[in-house]
Amino acid sequence: MPNLTSENHGIIVRIDWNENNWERPSDKLDQANNFGFVRENNISHTSFNFAHEIYQPEADGLWYGLIPSFGSRTPDKTKTRNLKIVFIISRHNQHDMIVGIYAFPIFGKKVRINKIPNYYEYDWVNIGAKPTDIVRLENYIPLNNLNQNKALGNQEIATQGWNYLNESQVGYILDSIQSENQENSKLKKIKFNYLKSK
Repeated sequence: MPNLTSENHGIIVRIDWNENNWERPSDKLDQANNFGFVRENNISHTSFNFAHEIYQPEADGLWYGLIPSFGSRTPDKTKTRNLKIVFIISRHNQHDMIVGIYAFPIFGKKVRINKIPNYYEYDWVNIGAKPTDIVRLENYIPLNNLNQNKALGNQEIATQGWNYLNESQVGYILDSIQSENQENSKLKKIKFNYLKSK
């Protein structure tokens, strides 16, 4: 019997919207929709998920962000042993869009040591990657524009958790992202390294 867990090359997971590109806190936390913690506490720890080119990484060389769905539990180590890519989606104006990527990530609840200047309380993190392996897309990809069968198979996008993706699905989504972000050299390198690592 094939080991189905080895097929998990990617994850697609949701974060709350940030009109400031996840480089500083949003001014519209009331639009956090399904993210009750954000609305109730008036803080979003995803605020600096893509600030990796502005601030210094941690001592291990990684930039850390937060995925709300990983707050209560992190992806299973067995199911993620071949995982290479996390596609991050966010909902804005009733549309789900792929907004960025963490490639070759590590998971685990941590506290940010290198605090963000003037934002010291934004220290809860649970996903990390090298800054060279993190990219926020200039052109977001609406999920409705993708071939749903190629991108997700028979899955529905999780609202509270995440979806695992197999090798074919990751490849299709990367191709779709690159077709709309052709000048992004970092994205090209991430895709090259992903293909090389398989």
